Amino acid sequence: MDTGSLFVYHGVLRIVLPVAAAMSFLTSFWVNFGLNRAWSFGSSAQMVPQVGRYFALVLANLTANVVLVSALTWAGMPYLLAKLLVTASLSAANYVVSKRWIFAA
Repeated sequence: MDTGSLFVYHGVLRIVLPVAAAMSFLTSFWVNFGLNRAWSFGSSAQMVPQVGRYFALVLANLTANVVLVSALTWAGMPYLLAKLLVTASLSAANYVVSKRWIFAA
């Protein structure tokens, strides 16, 4: 979602890259939140607290990505393998956090 919308915003609509990158991130944030809320977890709880918790998870993921990919790369692992392993690990953790904390009924 993020990469595709970046292509549309910058590549097709010619929006300057920093603005297009921010817009694609926000588009991805809202689409992913909405799909997780409605489809993955079928939540009907109040949305505002869920958005706040989801935002906290996104910030935690950003921090974890930077720290873990950097640490694994520093330890000698190829950066793309480090990114793949961190992404897979965080995806599993995100599911648990989403089910138990963000979208819990």
